[in-house]
Amino acid sequence: MEAGRRMAGNNVRAIIGALAAIVLGAAAPATSQVVVWNARAVEHLYNRAGFGARPSEIDEGVAMGQAALVERLVTKRVDVEPFFYERIELPEPREMRTLPPEELAEKARQIRERDRRQLLEYTGWWLDRMASGEDPLLERMVLFWHGFFTSSVEDVKRSWPLIQQNHLVREKALGSYRQLLFAMAKDPAMLTYLDNQVNRKGNPNENLAREMMELFSLGVGNYTEKDVKEAARALTGRGVSREGNYESHPRQHDGGVKTILGATGKFDGDDLVEIILDQDACPRWVARKLLAYFEGVEPSPQRSADYAAFLKRNDYQIQPFLRRLFLDPAFYRDEVVGARVQGPVDYMVGISRRLGIRVPAVVLGGGAALLGQRLFFPPNVKGWDEGEAWITTASLMQRGNLAGFVLGLVKVEDVMSASDLEDAPPAPVEPPMQSGTPEDTGATDDGHPMSGGSEKPAAGEERPAERRKSGAGKFKGGGKGGGIALQALRRAEAFGWTATINFSARLSKAGARTDAEIADRMLDDLLAIQAPADTRARIREFLARERAGLKVEDGRLLDAGGEAERLLRRLAHLILSLPEAQLE
Repeated sequence: MEAGRRMAGNNVRAIIGALAAIVLGAAAPATSQVVVWNARAVEHLYNRAGFGARPSEIDEGVAMGQAALVERLVTKRVDVEPFFYERIELPEPREMRTLPPEELAEKARQIRERDRRQLLEYTGWWLDRMASGEDPLLERMVLFWHGFFTSSVEDVKRSWPLIQQNHLVREKALGSYRQLLFAMAKDPAMLTYLDNQVNRKGNPNENLAREMMELFSLGVGNYTEKDVKEAARALTGRGVSREGNYESHPRQHDGGVKTILGATGKFDGDDLVEIILDQDACPRWVARKLLAYFEGVEPSPQRSADYAAFLKRNDYQIQPFLRRLFLDPAFYRDEVVGARVQGPVDYMVGISRRLGIRVPAVVLGGGAALLGQRLFFPPNVKGWDEGEAWITTASLMQRGNLAGFVLGLVKVEDVMSASDLEDAPPAPVEPPMQSGTPEDTGATDDGHPMSGGSEKPAAGEERPAERRKSGAGKFKGGGKGGGIALQALRRAEAFGWTATINFSARLSKAGARTDAEIADRMLDDLLAIQAPADTRARIREFLARERAGLKVEDGRLLDAGGEAERLLRRLAHLILSLPEAQLE
């Protein structure tokens, strides 16, 4: 770790400045309308349409050609055994009344624990799906929609509706946005999260109506407060049954005449969705969100308008949209390639894929949580902010430490500051974990399913999206959430998980022997972007200096046994701690 800190410099703010310069000082857009299909282009496609690629996948992608690889990513789905989940609830009230208080409390605790573990198991399964790379574009789109149509366990309380919602998104992720919007307007987790179960005739609750317009379809400025109030009336009577399914309550529905976005009639929730989809602002909003997410830069008005028109012509189908985008030469322009800051999930899963190892979901999820992104715990209804919002002084240091933890060079105590460690309880003694077990996600007990209630916004109360429904997911590595996420890493360390890597063998097989060859090969394999010339020079200098300290000649390092392997791990740690390692 000391080598990494020397390389990055003692002033972390200087690192942030360097990162900002890389992002903001990118070259002007390329003028060529022909994609140069090489390793750089293939890696860029895998970075954005998935979670990074291994060297063999990049070589295969170059050989396949752009059209064939894009078509495979867009259309080829993998038949995966679905995750088994069940509705876990407290006993019927009649049975509960017959139990002594102590027994009732214990039964409730056991059921809460079962439900909590179910969501953790599912999150671990999902992280494993991302890291496997078997269906990268599907998993990328599930993550996109997870941050677009947000719902939090802190408010929903139960694992079952959240897993059900994720399965719904998984089913429609590459299909029709139209169908997805219709489905979300009846989704039990969404109805619960946005309080629509208390939206009834004569006392409308505007939460779902507001977020449908502001965040899910139109954007601010394309509707009025009157539209929100009338839309809330259209959504009255939509609720959730005791069994956790969507349920319509006709007596609670306001069947009167409403005027929404210029249309007048006795509208219900389905009519509202149709009216929204018919607005010109809707395809513009969705197209802009998709372009900004996949390209990492705000699209120009003309680019947004062009892709919005395409989306509308194709009846909001996502698959044709992404096929066109990934074949578009502008998607590979210099302004876009290698200029997006990786989110925490991207960073942790990307490390796993680029190292070519199976990292337990406890490490992936716990690491992402420490960096500020816990799945099923969005910070607010707006979801997670992308781009430079992910980078702080603390998170940059944590990213490097987490890379060192994955490589077996950094202890848990070094991952966070002493003040953060005080919030983390000691790891309990439990059986060793396998990837995908409940502890694999770094989720916390605060806001766990079936926990105590949370404050609800008053009906009709308007607040900025970043403050509405704000919850525990907002932390950036500290507090209770950070402590328990850290506890998940402690479990992995306590039971002896180590990364199984043989850099010496890999480099030897690749024909890299000299300092320059080794440095270049590891930079190419471990970074999601092309390393600048000065970075390559500095990495070569570091390797040469450290190799000389072992009294080994240039070209003979791979024959030096354990000392060489430990040096190569330190080199990998250094590379994964660079500002360039935060970009894709």
